Amino acid sequence: MRTAIAVLTPLILMLGVLGGIGSFTTIRDMAEPWFGELAWIVPVGMDVGIFLLLAWDLLMEHLALPWPVLRWVAWTFIAGTVTVNVLAAAGDAAGIVMHAAMPVLFITVVEGVRHLIRQWVGLATGTRIERIPVARWLLAPLSTALLWRRMVLWHITTYRRALELEYRHLLAVSHLQRRYGRWAWRWHAPLADRIALRRLPAEMARPNASSSPCSCGLETAGPPEQAVGRPASSAEELLKATCRILLDAERQGVRLSQAGLGRRLRTMGFSIANDRLAALREEAHRRMRSGWNNMQDDHETRTGSEG
Repeated sequence: MRTAIAVLTPLILMLGVLGGIGSFTTIRDMAEPWFGELAWIVPVGMDVGIFLLLAWDLLMEHLALPWPVLRWVAWTFIAGTVTVNVLAAAGDAAGIVMHAAMPVLFITVVEGVRHLIRQWVGLATGTRIERIPVARWLLAPLSTALLWRRMVLWHITTYRRALELEYRHLLAVSHLQRRYGRWAWRWHAPLADRIALRRLPAEMARPNASSSPCSCGLETAGPPEQAVGRPASSAEELLKATCRILLDAERQGVRLSQAGLGRRLRTMGFSIANDRLAALREEAHRRMRSGWNNMQDDHETRTGSEG
């Protein structure tokens, strides 16, 4: 990647400079009736403005903060430059093509770089949705379309997580069908069970939704239908999410600050004041220690019974 950037960057800059030099004289001559000796300011200002806007746009894409206005204004300046050069060609087809070729080529190259940055940032931040293999579309088009719909609606970025969601969803539906009937479950199943079935994608869309057995008492063993429909208060959900974040940070060897914890919780959709973070973190640590001690007690009990 670094080698490609080192090679391509000078070439892209050279292409832009050559395009600016090619249109410099034409724009300067057309600006002389209004600007006189300062006519050179017009082509230089337009070329520098185009470079600045496009570079700023690429930087914003790299920071995952895109603002399309920058690119649109740059395109407008490029279109104005091309228009001036086309008018200077006096209707000659060859002159029009030669004047328009360089700006079009420059825009194409810059848009290619922008697309590459957008894809790279999406992979790095986990916001890019993976593509479903073509073979699955051919072998099971209907179920694949439903799977793709869930990935888009609930922003499930990884294909493996989407498959896990689909498996849990099918198990939960089969449980309701076995209890209430193949089709009747849609009307006779309790409202809480049907709402929990809809909440399942949201739970799976959260990172590290299925954590270790000591993550705040989240049941990972047992049939999924027992987890679906389990009532939980918002405070309990907030505490469980805090435990998941802290456990993930411990596994990665990262010392998570209080501000970092607040940012991750708000990214997951929770709303919490900063003055509550310290108490919430302490309660999560207490719950995690309690869960780990319970696991050790259960292990010693099983060991003693086997002995």
